[in-house]
Amino acid sequence: MIRTRLPSRGFTLVEVLVAVAVLAIALSAVIGAMAQQANNAGYLRQKTLALWVAHNRLTEFQLEAERPGTGRSNGKAQMSGVEWVWRAQVAGTEDPYLNRVDIEVYGPGREDAALASLTGFLPARR
Repeated sequence: MIRTRLPSRGFTLVEVLVAVAVLAIALSAVIGAMAQQANNAGYLRQKTLALWVAHNRLTEFQLEAERPGTGRSNGKAQMSGVEWVWRAQVAGTEDPYLNRVDIEVYGPGREDAALASLTGFLPARR
């Protein structure tokens, strides 16, 4: 009686190594994408807070009893435990009764590029 060898039922070492390599590549791509998402979420949070600071500053301009004159001003504001730097430019418009206000907000230690910009209009000082 001749015995024939039955085919093995498991994976070979090469097949297992290829599967592990494919899995490692796929997981590294997923981890990279998750890290990018976390960075984007942090950046969007900063931009949102900076825009809130700009809106608050525009509202403060609107509520001041004495309207601001044309020119530049700057200052700092606290929001969410962070000190933000804002810069405002008040300029006249074609309408003598209306001034344009451009506000830029910079994050802590990032005064090279504004995180948020906002433009509003105020009654001109008479």
